[in-house]
Amino acid sequence: MITREEILQIANLARLRLTDSESEDLSHDLSQILEYVDTLASLQVPQGERLGMGPPQAPERAAGQIPPDPMAHPPADFAPDFREGFFVVPSPPSLGGADDQGGSS
Repeated sequence: MITREEILQIANLARLRLTDSESEDLSHDLSQILEYVDTLASLQVPQGERLGMGPPQAPERAAGQIPPDPMAHPPADFAPDFREGFFVVPSPPSLGGADDQGGSS
């Protein structure tokens, strides 16, 4: 169990200010999380079986096959307007953008 004093010490290290109620709630919540983790760790799963949590295993890749890098092409290659490292987007009509139909004053 995580004590209120431990919660306050962690909050101090994280530079958080907690009320008495918040520290009690966090102590209770974190203790429950740790109990759940202990329960999961104690489960006996037959060799080769999965618990059914998380995604299935990724498919095997052929030796030497490297997946494509999503950043192989810089954003400027596919962005309609990209300047000085930023995507340039039109201003919304409510802020006086080019497509403003006179809706703003």
